[in-house]
Amino acid sequence: MASFRSNEELFEAVSDLMAKLEIGGHHQAVAELKEGLGCLNGLTDGWALFLEAIERVQATESKRFSREDQKALKTIRATVHAIVYRR
Repeated sequence: MASFRSNEELFEAVSDLMAKLEIGGHHQAVAELKEGLGCLNGLTDGWALFLEAIERVQATESKRFSREDQKALKTIRATVHAIVYRR
């Protein structure tokens, strides 16, 4: 699984994925991810809300994504999950 070297790299991957999803007509998924990103405030709670948004998209929208986009979302989710649950 790919990982990101920085938050900036993670945010770039999220932005790239949202752009591809928007082009593909997955507007609800993009809206959900944007809302989740808007919760980021530097605290774990914000990351947890972003993770919840990603998980909602995975559960409800991702079956219609390309395999590449599904993989990108899975990688982003794993990274955000690690941020939320790091010990």
